[in-house]
Amino acid sequence: MDNQADPASRPPGRGPVAWTVAVAALALAALMLWKLGGLLLLLFAAILLAIAFNALADGLRRLMPLPRKAAILLSAALIFGVLGAVIALYGWRIQDQYQQILAKATESAHAVLVWARAHDWSAALLKRANGAGVSDATDTLAPMLGSVLTATSRYLAYGLVVLVTSLFLALDQERYVRAILILVPPARRPRAAVFIAACGDVLRRWLISRVIVMGAIGVLASLGLYMLGIPAALLLGLTGALLTFIPYIGAILAAVPAVLVALTSSPQLAVLTGLMFWGVHTIEGTFITPVVQDEEVYLPAVTTIFSTLACAVLFGPSGVVVASPLVLVVMTAVRLFYLEDVLGEPPQAPPAPRRNPFARRPPVTEPRHGQPPDTP
Repeated sequence: MDNQADPASRPPGRGPVAWTVAVAALALAALMLWKLGGLLLLLFAAILLAIAFNALADGLRRLMPLPRKAAILLSAALIFGVLGAVIALYGWRIQDQYQQILAKATESAHAVLVWARAHDWSAALLKRANGAGVSDATDTLAPMLGSVLTATSRYLAYGLVVLVTSLFLALDQERYVRAILILVPPARRPRAAVFIAACGDVLRRWLISRVIVMGAIGVLASLGLYMLGIPAALLLGLTGALLTFIPYIGAILAAVPAVLVALTSSPQLAVLTGLMFWGVHTIEGTFITPVVQDEEVYLPAVTTIFSTLACAVLFGPSGVVVASPLVLVVMTAVRLFYLEDVLGEPPQAPPAPRRNPFARRPPVTEPRHGQPPDTP
């Protein structure tokens, strides 16, 4: 008996028209993703903040018996309450100190450019770098520096959108996960659910480690600046801590305002300030980061730097902020869908507890068909 199916009963293959439509649909989808790149970055930032809300809510639930949604609302209220209290009590002082920092930094920039104009070799370098006369560079560098230090005010509306979106995502995460899984073919939904849960777990541990590193950098930098006698040491240390959210490149950006402020006093103090920041980040990279960061969320320096530059080219300055978590998502996708599914490598072992005391669950397992994953 012939067990082969009747060729007439086989489904027809795709013809040229079907392939043309498929390629056109993929091209249209790629174009839409490219045009909506900024909007997708805002959505990704909202997802990161929603994960942070969930992490803080889990900590609150360990301290008191609260439903999950109530704990999320309480965590958001704590974050907004602390920020609002700081702005209400010290906002005028912070604004005044930032104006002083901007004035000193502008003065230092003018002094450096005047010194560079007095030497032939440096004047030639400035002329080549700017494509114009040195006097033009002298007139434009200080306003550019001021715009960099004050540009955050233009993103307040985007920040509000991210905050509101993240709160909705954190409160009803299961619904949004199910909405994503509906778009996946049924046979691949369990694996897609594993990917979503794995991304949430990795991003959660990365956020916790970055917050700890940022706090340590803020304390150490503020103490160092205070010991050196730099004005507005606490505010400069806080600025350095916030910029450290961007690995490696943020450390360089954090030192620039403090060095420019110190330069108004003396070149020697500016050098000491730069050395102090170098020592602080050496301590962070040698002792702090290895303790709070496990292997799964560790990004090599070359990968971090070039991914940051790539995101800056693709998405502009906003892409720099989320470059590292985006790379972690890509690495998770490569590990699950290529290394494990295609090459057949065994699943990655969970990080050791001593390397990551903040992990809240063992490695994710594939859920039953149709069951939403337990995302963080």
